[in-house]
Amino acid sequence: MSPLSALEVLREEHRWIARMLDLFEHLALDGRRHGRLAAEPAAELLALFVHFADGLHQEREEACLFARLFARVHTVEERVVLGRLCGEHEEERRTLRTLSDSLLGAIYGRAGDLSQFLRESEAFVRLHRRHLADETRELLPMAERLLEPEDDALLLQLYRGLDCGGPDLASIAARITRLAERLEPRADGAATSH
Repeated sequence: MSPLSALEVLREEHRWIARMLDLFEHLALDGRRHGRLAAEPAAELLALFVHFADGLHQEREEACLFARLFARVHTVEERVVLGRLCGEHEEERRTLRTLSDSLLGAIYGRAGDLSQFLRESEAFVRLHRRHLADETRELLPMAERLLEPEDDALLLQLYRGLDCGGPDLASIAARITRLAERLEPRADGAATSH
């Protein structure tokens, strides 16, 4: 199997982030039903969003891909798209900080924190899904159109620099898969998170 291109890496990460969003919805629904969040899966999923989705993945886009694209864009409209996508990243990070602030209280069943966590989780999922759709519809086609062949090698090198010392995509995918096995309902209808 040949190695992934820089854009294929982002597409693969988008698939895993979409999976995480599904799990996040399930976690929130389970929390609403039980009056508190399942501690371990909630903390792990939030950590995955902080360090992978809104961390490493967005860093690949902002520090690597967007920088190359800003050097290659030709129109004001293309610059506006890149600026808007950066703004969406910041909006997601703000919502994630609010989720993190209410996590502990939501785990312990404190009504105000749980209510805030559930409200913010809906906004977070909505923002992230819209953003993934925007990147699929606008960013990735723009990158395919504007980037030169040598950009791929440079982007992959920059990605490796960001990966240094951290988990690779395969280990992140394995964590998400294990988390899904714990969070999602079993065939008998019982959830495995409690």
